[in-house]
Amino acid sequence: MTNDSGDWMFLKEKKFANFLSGEIKKDGKEYQALKQKGFIKPNNKTITELAGRYLNLNNSLTQGPTLFIFVITLRCNHRCLYCQVTPESPDKKGFDMDEPTAKRAVDLAFETPSPYLRIEFQGGEPVLNWPILKFIVKYAKEVNRGKNKDLKISLVSNLTLIDKDKAKFLLDEGVQLSCSFDGPAKVHDRNRIYLKGKSSYQAVIQKIKELQKEKEKKSRQNKEERPDHFNAILTVTKYSLPFYKEIVDEYMKRGFERIALRPLSPFGIEKKTVGLIGYSPDEFIDFYKKSMEYILEINKKGKKITEINSRYILTKILSNSDPNYYEMKSPCGAAFGQMAFNYDGDIYSCDEGRMASRMGYENFKLGELKKDKLSDVIDHEMVKTICLSSCLENHAGCENCAYKPYCGTCTVANFLEYGTIFPQITNTDKCKINKAMFDYIFLKIKDKKNRAIFEDWLKN
Repeated sequence: MTNDSGDWMFLKEKKFANFLSGEIKKDGKEYQALKQKGFIKPNNKTITELAGRYLNLNNSLTQGPTLFIFVITLRCNHRCLYCQVTPESPDKKGFDMDEPTAKRAVDLAFETPSPYLRIEFQGGEPVLNWPILKFIVKYAKEVNRGKNKDLKISLVSNLTLIDKDKAKFLLDEGVQLSCSFDGPAKVHDRNRIYLKGKSSYQAVIQKIKELQKEKEKKSRQNKEERPDHFNAILTVTKYSLPFYKEIVDEYMKRGFERIALRPLSPFGIEKKTVGLIGYSPDEFIDFYKKSMEYILEINKKGKKITEINSRYILTKILSNSDPNYYEMKSPCGAAFGQMAFNYDGDIYSCDEGRMASRMGYENFKLGELKKDKLSDVIDHEMVKTICLSSCLENHAGCENCAYKPYCGTCTVANFLEYGTIFPQITNTDKCKINKAMFDYIFLKIKDKKNRAIFEDWLKN
């Protein structure tokens, strides 16, 4: 059982029947727990506490946009089978952000009322427009001296074009790194196609080793107890499914303490290659469960590796906190939580909205950097439409689902996959996968050893 404040309880079937019929004993421990958590009509004090918990669970919705995606180029030296962007070749002209556009993008991002500001470089491969990447990092820090926001800058890269000078700049400036990494060579090389025809696995492994060595060196110089390893991003394809153990082992071998078991999304090249790399929801769920069992087994042996998507869910369930994870929010947070600045100055509701534009759909364009203020963008009719269509209360079957307090939906993905922003969500593949993940996590929470591992994930 759950409620809107994020509280939850397990009841045995007989006690549950008594609860529904109003016959649960008032002197029993279940009655007191149900009352305290708001399942039984509470007093005014408890109502105030529940309201506070509800706000805490949805805290990021009150802050304004915090994440700004900077698409500084569409050029890329890979053609990954699941690429969501439909990239251009490295030698193509006219697909890079220029300095005036970059400056205006930074200025508009700092208009957010949120005390938190996250700038994330996406592409294409962002390193291919290195002068603008450097300019944005320097200029954002300069602007922040007068704004004093909690500023963090990150780069999502395939790493293969980062030489020593670039690595030094990124590390010196504290830019957080995320690389695309799909596990052992037999999986990574099938998913991530290198334009040069070489093994992309060998190239990325070499860069991972170099960057981790430099990060550890820098951590020692700064007297940090734990080196700040960068993150890796896994996309699960049909080729990944038999190798869940090998993928987890590869992540640990390369020094990564976190892994995200991420299913395919209906964007870009992936829309065309789904027949080659796709799978059913049941196949992904089986992969997720096997991977999680293996990850829990590793943790019970004293080693540390965290599954990130599960951690986002557990943050809501166990700590009643909002992890600000846009794929598990209601409403989703597009535009009023994040937005994307395209290389040409167009502003989109989110990175997914920008990806949809590459597929010929401009529905999610909210404005242009050269003429619009942040307030104009936020007040766009599409923002209101996304808010309504991604709010689970507005979807049949979702409004009474036990997992509603922790779940979310993506308006853009729904539009591209089902041709409407109001699909029958309970019949979608995404819903089936989400429910299976929630089922699994709640089942595991009941075991004390598993719960201790989950709580440790949240601490770290």
